[in-house]
Amino acid sequence: MSRLKSSAAPNRQAGRNGRFSIANTKDTTAQKETMDISTSVFTDILSPLAAFSRPSPSQAAAAPENEEEAPPRPTATTSNLVWQLDGADFDGRRFFAVPTFALNAPPLRIDVYVPPLDQYPPSLLSTLRPQATFYAPAPSVPSLPIAQHLLRALESWSARLGRRFERQYSTLPFGSQVLVTNITPDPSDMRIVLSPNYDIEQAMPTLSTLQELWASHLPVESESAAWPPELDWTALRLVRQPHEAISLVRIIEGSDEIYVFKSLTRDQRYLYNELKMLLTLPAHPNLVPRPLYIVTRRGRFGGKRGVCGFILPYYALGSLKHRLLEHQLGSSSSKITPSEQFRWARQVADVFVHISSVGGTFYPDLKPDNIVLRERERGKVDAVLLDLEQRGGWFSWTPPEVAYVEYLEILAGELIAEEHKGVREEVTGLLKEYFGDEDWTPGSQRDRYWNSEGGFSAPWLALRDTTGDRWDRAQVFMLGKLLWCLFERQGLVRCGIDHEMLQEDVGDCGGDRVIGFPEFRETPEGVQRLIRACTKGAPEWEGRGRGVVLSRGKLVPVGAWMEGRAGEVTAEETRDEARRWWTKEVEKAMTFVKEVVEGRRQGRDGTQVSEVLRQAEARPGLVDVLAEIERLGSEAGIEW
Repeated sequence: MSRLKSSAAPNRQAGRNGRFSIANTKDTTAQKETMDISTSVFTDILSPLAAFSRPSPSQAAAAPENEEEAPPRPTATTSNLVWQLDGADFDGRRFFAVPTFALNAPPLRIDVYVPPLDQYPPSLLSTLRPQATFYAPAPSVPSLPIAQHLLRALESWSARLGRRFERQYSTLPFGSQVLVTNITPDPSDMRIVLSPNYDIEQAMPTLSTLQELWASHLPVESESAAWPPELDWTALRLVRQPHEAISLVRIIEGSDEIYVFKSLTRDQRYLYNELKMLLTLPAHPNLVPRPLYIVTRRGRFGGKRGVCGFILPYYALGSLKHRLLEHQLGSSSSKITPSEQFRWARQVADVFVHISSVGGTFYPDLKPDNIVLRERERGKVDAVLLDLEQRGGWFSWTPPEVAYVEYLEILAGELIAEEHKGVREEVTGLLKEYFGDEDWTPGSQRDRYWNSEGGFSAPWLALRDTTGDRWDRAQVFMLGKLLWCLFERQGLVRCGIDHEMLQEDVGDCGGDRVIGFPEFRETPEGVQRLIRACTKGAPEWEGRGRGVVLSRGKLVPVGAWMEGRAGEVTAEETRDEARRWWTKEVEKAMTFVKEVVEGRRQGRDGTQVSEVLRQAEARPGLVDVLAEIERLGSEAGIEW
């Protein structure tokens, strides 16, 4: 699990469960200490660590020493022509901003890092609203007060450096950083430095190394043809950097067509695992195609030419999540028809069958974000599955037989307080036996790539059996939740507690639109039955609620929000609710893993000892789900 450490050294290992935090700040309207997004959201709300959190003295966030409390300068939208800011990472600390001279040049992947929220002066938390980066729609991030303030600071800083700034910036290693070490009312007072990072280039494997590692995995009949052409990084021209892994680029000596340059500056092993998946999986019309090019770059130190990413098509229609959210907002151009619902459901189910039965592997991160739309003949729109990193998904989408093990992984690696040493040791011992690996230790995965069969998610790999049946039914669980999103026309599944809850401020939504799995309003009865079958074992069927939601920038118990009391609850009440919710989840997780481990000791199959696995086995297979979607669609008169 990732750790965001000091403002001067942002962690390069931050991953799916990257930490946030919580600071108690005074709500002047309600005169209550409510919970804002800040420094420990991961430990206090979003993860099983919340089960072990303890009440802390309520105190307002303290301003850093020697920091003035003066109000910031006006933050009207700037017409900044010196820097371009395209987005921010989910943790609110990483911004995708580049000086304009870096546009139409090879992408260096130099991101801008700011301090964690608990290091902001309190007066600036309310005026700059950095918390909004967590839940603001991606297109609106550049216009947020914090983004505009940051642009002014970057402009002032780079102007002071003069002509030498461009030279210094352009000669940095790939994946270096711009570090903002403090936030001040006057942007020109903010301290900013360039931080070279040679580790990323050094960790890049050469193309020949990957070819040697994967030789036995490529199609025997055409091993050489399985490799796309190599493209030198200098041939790319940056257009925008909207996401941590996605740069929109053009290729010189080509057309003006936009492409995706996929690269990672942390957890690079997942990039190479995805490349391997793309090269080894047979083509499918609803699966992102094999890369058009493999991009290599000569390092600044040592001269090694490493693989820094690959080129994929750009899908201008955007993601299924975006389309679903636009439909919720009533956009006439984004209306989703029953034909599209059934067609996209069939296409995604079909590509899952392909990955499982033809590719012999699994896909663990299904959600509307990872499906893009592509227009074809006669105006029809198809679904295309993206993101084959195999690093795992969000808890709310993950089947219990995987999520429960992920919970314990987090506890084994992150429950570091001495008072919890006994729990940590017990969990670690259980996981060693569950994984069948006495050498397993928390955080034992190396950052550098190695040729791991099936990726790097130990909880998913532990499900592998001789028939692939458990992988199959675990993926069916995710497919059932996607069917719910499609047929309820909802961009978010809204169940449980995880990072998805930070993507939506329910206080800004109309009550008629805020529903969550497994509530049904629009789904046809036959599809409802299929969703119920696919999601057998989901805790939501047993009445598990969401626990906590984000309402008008505050984290509040879902019950208080539903009763109209969101502004009346304290931060400690929210923390208590999360603690209760996660305590039950951890108890279920411990019970599940203990049952499986004890069953193995007795030579019994997991389904003989675990209700969780019995529920999973009762789900239909992927082929059965595909056939049922086709049958229901045909009954509804759908033309495929």
